[in-house]
Formats: sequence, structure tokens, C-alpha cells
Amino acid sequence: MSTVSEREKFDFEREKWRAETAMRARETSAKERDAAASKWRSPLVVAVFAAAAAAMGKAVVAVVNGSQQVALENSKAESARILEMTKTGNTEAAANNLNFLLDAGLITEPDRIERVRVYLKKRLPGAGPALPAAGGRVSFDPTDALNTDIKGTLEGVLDSYSKRLNGLGLASADRVEIKYVSRKDWPISAYTPPGTIVIDPKMAPDHSVLLREYNHHVLLARHKLEWSGHFAAIESGLADYLACSFLNTSRYGEIAAKVTNPDEPYFRNLANVESFSEFKARTEKAKRPVDPLFDGAKVWGALFWEMRSWLGRETSDRIVVNAWHDVTWPGDDVNRPLAFSDALMAAAEREGQQFEESVRGILKARSFPLRWTEGQQQKG
Repeated sequence: MSTVSEREKFDFEREKWRAETAMRARETSAKERDAAASKWRSPLVVAVFAAAAAAMGKAVVAVVNGSQQVALENSKAESARILEMTKTGNTEAAANNLNFLLDAGLITEPDRIERVRVYLKKRLPGAGPALPAAGGRVSFDPTDALNTDIKGTLEGVLDSYSKRLNGLGLASADRVEIKYVSRKDWPISAYTPPGTIVIDPKMAPDHSVLLREYNHHVLLARHKLEWSGHFAAIESGLADYLACSFLNTSRYGEIAAKVTNPDEPYFRNLANVESFSEFKARTEKAKRPVDPLFDGAKVWGALFWEMRSWLGRETSDRIVVNAWHDVTWPGDDVNRPLAFSDALMAAAEREGQQFEESVRGILKARSFPLRWTEGQQQKG
């Protein structure tokens, strides 16, 4: 029987120890790797990563939304800027302001720039929108003669009417003050340039009176001539017509007339058949200047009202307003009726041949001075 030497036992134990040491080292390494991996699989680590990913997503969304919000706010600011620049009460001033915004680079959206440029290029002189000026261009003088309800009604009527005139391209940038003042002797309504309207409170229920006086403020801002003769006759007739057309009645001063004379049904009825030749003959026979307040307004207002009856409110209103914008007044007052007839024909021609023919027929039938025949202007 062989025996194991001490040397052999020592070698065996040494090899065993080495093997165990190597195995423990491998086990330790494996445990360390498992521990490291387990950290990333831990619920806490997963939760942290999920929260970080969500925060990053929200940050991206916030950046995108912020960019879009800035663009939206810029667009709103640009729209508000354009709106404010049209609050002039005057179409020409509004157009000039829009040109300024373009030239100064204060309109930046390409599509909006193009639309504004196209609008300004196609806009006719005196036409286009113009909002009432900031702070208002009309003020009612405080008075005990008007209670709050009546004052509110008058302000509402005048606001609607000024918007109508703005739409027609007819407005004044000048401020106007309206005073309701009682007189002991005779109730009156009157306009004094550059911007004062005085009306007797007893006439307040008659909106045509207020609108006619306001028309003087707007119309005379366009042509600053002496208010007399044929010029005053034409302007007065147009002041009657625009007020009556808006109120859809041919009778001017139907309520106010009762204040001055209970037997009077109205101040003037635009639905009359008086011709220009009759008006001219009457004033020449009387050897007195043209009376613009009554005779002149009556005959010119009737002309405009008949145009309205044939052409409709919108077309007729545009024609008379455009004629007022475009007319060139001669220095000699006697030739001003012909000048305005020419302007009416030119404005009607722009509306279409059928309208030109209708206006020419109405002018001719009422014996107004006329040199346009068969669609073309004669010389001389």
C-alpha cells in the first residue's frame, strides 16, 4: 500500500486553494457585474429615466409652442398696428399710413404684405375703408336740453351714419362739436366751419336734420370754396340727399318742420319734378342770387333722388359721392352746374354704360346743363 508523502499533500492543498481562489474571484466578478446591471434595472432608476424623458419631451413641446405663440402674437400685433393706422376717419390718410407701414418694414408677413400692396394698387382715389379716429371725431356738447336717452340715440345714429360714409369713401379727419341750443325767437340748425353744429333741441327727434348738418362738415372738408351760389346749391342738395338716402325717405325735415310751422309737412321733398331750367328762370326773374338753402337744394336733391329711384341706393350713392370727389370747380360760379353734371357722367360711366345712359337721360329730362351725349364728351 502506497503512502502519500507530505510533499504531495502540500502540492494538492496548494492547487486546491488556487482553484478555490480563482472560483471565488470569478464569483465576485460575476456578482459585481450583476450588481452593476441591477442598478439600471432598478424601479427608481427606471422612474428617473422616464421622468427625464418626459421632461425633455415637454421641453421640446414648450419650445415649439413658444415659437408658434411668438409668431401668433407678432401676427396679432401686426394686425392691431394696421387697424390703428386706419383709424383716421379719412380714406386717403389711411392709405398713406398703410404705405408707411410697408416702407418702414412694419408689415412682415409675406402674404399680408402682398395683399396690402394689391389693395393699395387697385384702390381708387377717395375709396377704401377708414375707421373713425381714435378718441372719436364727434362730440356732443353737454347740455340740459338733451336727456341721456336722446343723446345716446343720436350718438348711435351718427355712429352708424359715419360708418356708412366711410364705406363710400367720404369722411373728414376734422373734429366736429355738436351743440343743442334753444333759441327764443326761431328754432334753427346750422353748421359753422371748421367743425361746429348747432341744432335746436326741439329738432333733436328729427335725425335728418343732424345728418344734413354733419354732411356739411364732411362735404366742405373736400372742397373749401366759399359757400355761395351754385356751389352751395349743389352741396346743399347733396347734403339733403345723403341724409335722406340713409334714412330711406325722400322727405327732409318731416319732424322738424312741425316745430317751425305745424302746417308744414316737411322742409323739402326730394321726390319732386322741378327742372333745373325752372329753377334758373325763377332765380333770374327774381334778379337775386341762387338760394342754396331752398331752391338749389330742392332741384339738385330731386336729381339725385331720381337717380336713386332708377339705379338703386348703392349705385346712386357711389356715383354722387365719386362725382363730389372728382369734380374740378371752375372759377366762374355760373359754370359750376355744368362741371358737376360732367362729374356725374364720368362717375356713372365708371359704373357701366347702362348707368351712364340712365344718368344722361335723367339730366337731360330735367334740363340740367349737359355736354355728354351718346357716351362721349363733346368739345366746347
